[in-house]
Amino acid sequence: MLENTTARTRRLTIGAIGAVAAGALLLGLAAPASAGEVIAAEIVAAEPAAAPRTVMDVPMAVASKPRAITVSNHKGKSVVLFAKGEKIRRNLAPGKKPVTFSKLTAGRVYTVSVGGEPIGTVVALNAPAAASGLRVSTTDTIGTVALEWNHKTTRATGGDDVEFVVTATSTTAEPVSTTVVGVHTAELSGLEPEALYSFSVTPKNSAGSGKATKASMTRTLQQLTGGSAKPEPVPAVPESPVPAPAPAPAPAPAPAPGPSTRTIWVCPDGYSEASGQCETTTPYTFHTETETRAYTYSSVQTGTRRNTDNQTCGYLPDANGNLVVECWGGFDEPVYSNVKDATPAGFTDNGSSWVRDVEVKDATPAGYADNGSAWVKTAAKVQRTVPA
Repeated sequence: MLENTTARTRRLTIGAIGAVAAGALLLGLAAPASAGEVIAAEIVAAEPAAAPRTVMDVPMAVASKPRAITVSNHKGKSVVLFAKGEKIRRNLAPGKKPVTFSKLTAGRVYTVSVGGEPIGTVVALNAPAAASGLRVSTTDTIGTVALEWNHKTTRATGGDDVEFVVTATSTTAEPVSTTVVGVHTAELSGLEPEALYSFSVTPKNSAGSGKATKASMTRTLQQLTGGSAKPEPVPAVPESPVPAPAPAPAPAPAPAPGPSTRTIWVCPDGYSEASGQCETTTPYTFHTETETRAYTYSSVQTGTRRNTDNQTCGYLPDANGNLVVECWGGFDEPVYSNVKDATPAGFTDNGSSWVRDVEVKDATPAGYADNGSAWVKTAAKVQRTVPA
């Protein structure tokens, strides 16, 4: 029992000594240092955190207009654009302004390099073609219509990333619009039931906008659906300690007669009437081919030579009386050589011929004809039943 008490007393004493030493350090008193104890170390200032990079610090490339790619934020470094099967395009000293490469092949993937480092790939685009077959339908919601249309997507015009700006305009109401991406349907809400609207669908990509496709109303939403123009306000009910008796229900109105209809013959969806027939058009598409032209040469005088065909020679004495051969007569005639002509305008010399890239119209699609400005397809009119 005594041994245990002594051990506990020893631990308490050592702990008290440690507390005194700690207190001395806290008060700034000099406590004796043990051998090998680190008493000072270099204070290293923390490095400042790097500033976050902004969009303006990063080179960017985008299809900025039809068959063109613009590179910005290059900070004056060389800009190179290349694609398989095409010549390399370079701007080695672009300065501070964005660099635009034009006359590219729509739908082709181009690799962009800034300062010798690739920054990514960009697809050159054409502006999208117009939508077709625009249809506008009423819905169960007052002031809301549903729109549906067709649109042919290709990689050369943006594929599924094409935006569609859908707009309703009227001479008696505010315009309403929305934008959808990658789909061919949309709803427009907040239309005035008493107004006549014109609807348009305009496809867009980063290279530009296509032609708007339009449709117009001949009857208002109120005339078509029979719905009220605006919701009627609900009258306030005064508070009463005794509830007022409920009024007798009003008799149900007689059902409105069903709308009469008529049959008409119209062009199929996506076609418009022109010169008495239904037509749909598709803009031309193009591809790039290399034109090769053989060298041509011109005969150019490069010197003269002595023609000796008519010379006469004989022995004549020289100043010392010795006989030497002397010739007289003959004439100088020009010497000509074939020299390659200068490289024609628009061509480059590849060492074996003159070459240039030319844009060639693609073959006419199946079912279409070429009218000189676009590809056109015709169809017969179809029967439709519409309100009378």
